[in-house]
Amino acid sequence: MRLGLVFVLLCALAPVTVAKDTGRCPEGFLEHGSSCYWFSNILGSFAEARSYCQFLGSHLARITTKDEDDFIRSRAKEENGSPGYWVGATDLIKEGKFMWEGGSPLNYTNWAPGEPNNESGSQKNPEHCLMLAEFFRYEWNDRQCSSGHKFICERKVSTCCCNK
Repeated sequence: MRLGLVFVLLCALAPVTVAKDTGRCPEGFLEHGSSCYWFSNILGSFAEARSYCQFLGSHLARITTKDEDDFIRSRAKEENGSPGYWVGATDLIKEGKFMWEGGSPLNYTNWAPGEPNNESGSQKNPEHCLMLAEFFRYEWNDRQCSSGHKFICERKVSTCCCNK
C-alpha cells in the first residue's frame, strides 16, 4: 500500500520535479563539490528511497570522503527533526561487508561507536541498510531496510551546455 502511494506521488510530482533542471543542479538539489544532493521530506523504506532517487535521475547518496560526510551531516542537522536518512549502502550481498550500490567498497566510513551491529531485536529482520542516525549525530548506523526514513539522493553536477 505504501509503495503504491509513493508511485502516485511520483506521478503527481513528475512535471514539477523533472522540468525544473535549470543549471548545474536541478531545483531543490544542493551543490557541493562535483555532486548535487536532495534531502527528502518524505519517508520510505530503503527500496522506496532508491526508486524515488532513480525517478529523480539520481541515486541514494554515496559518501566517499570526510568533506562530503561533513557537508551531508551538517545539512542533515539543519533539516531539523529527522531521526535518520537512508544513504546508498547495504550488506545484503555479503553479511557484514557493506558496499555502495553498484558494488563499490566503502573506502571511507564514519560508523557510530559500536556500529554496524546488525541488532534489530529480531532474527527475521536483521539490519542490512545504511542510514545516518540523528541519535548518533548523523554518524552511520545499520537499520532494517523496511524501516521508514527520509533519504538523500545524489547526482553529478551538470557540466554540459549551460550558459548563464
